[in-house]
Amino acid sequence: MTLSVADPSRAATGAKRAGRVPLLLAGPSVATMVVFFLIPVVVVLFYSFLHGELWQVSGPATLGNYDNALSSPLHRTLAWNSIVIGLVVSSLAVVIGLAVAHWLHFSAGRLATPVLSLVVASMFASYLVRIYAWRSVLGSNGIVNTTLERVGLIDEPLGFLIFNRLAVVLAGLHITLPLAILILYAAIRPIRADDLWAAEDLGSNPVTRWRLVVVPLMAAPMVNVGMLIFIISSSDFVTPQFLGGTSGQLIGVQVNRYFRAAGDYGKGAALVVLMIAFYAVVYAVLQGILRLARVHKVDWG
Repeated sequence: MTLSVADPSRAATGAKRAGRVPLLLAGPSVATMVVFFLIPVVVVLFYSFLHGELWQVSGPATLGNYDNALSSPLHRTLAWNSIVIGLVVSSLAVVIGLAVAHWLHFSAGRLATPVLSLVVASMFASYLVRIYAWRSVLGSNGIVNTTLERVGLIDEPLGFLIFNRLAVVLAGLHITLPLAILILYAAIRPIRADDLWAAEDLGSNPVTRWRLVVVPLMAAPMVNVGMLIFIISSSDFVTPQFLGGTSGQLIGVQVNRYFRAAGDYGKGAALVVLMIAFYAVVYAVLQGILRLARVHKVDWG
């Protein structure tokens, strides 16, 4: 009988080739992140230290843009509006989205596919079309005021329905809710009905089952979805211009003014950098809370 010994050099070559496979697979994703995320952020960071005027930037480097961003009373007001509206929209989207995802997964049955199709179809509508739709609903001659006048409940249009925070929240929720439903539905699917039945057999009522089973298993997806929607809704600059009036303006509107109207890239870039830093800190804090509560990840095995 003859024993064959594997060639060490051939084995080493095979190991090197196998080690290159993950790098080759990750290459397109890394290149995309570098081109469309890292490079723009670096450019914005560079602009934030320069003087901007008439859509151009020039030296020398200065911290004046950051001093202006942090000391301006207008910026503080807009930042506060952004935080409040972002929290309200993201909280409502997560709560409603989780409830709909739970219903789709455990109770919808044959209705699950048609309802999901409708949710996806609602995202096909243009962003501006949905904003204008809310103007036609909440405006002085909109559906709400016209209906209330016809039934005799009001004598003149209700002005508080539009051009305020409420209108921005409603439009923001309408725009982001389908995204929340889809992500949370995908996250809740690994949860089996057996898990809820087991909790019920142990004497848990519906509230306890949600508190001890559903919420811990869905904590990380809920936080991630909430953070995503918070970023989208708090940095929006289109919806506030059409529906926000004077009280519903967000910090994104001021960034848009710096970049497009005033041509001051330096001040606009400084605001953007501070926004990115704020979002990063909030995300890190939320992830730390999840880790302390030991619900940052779930082993479905």
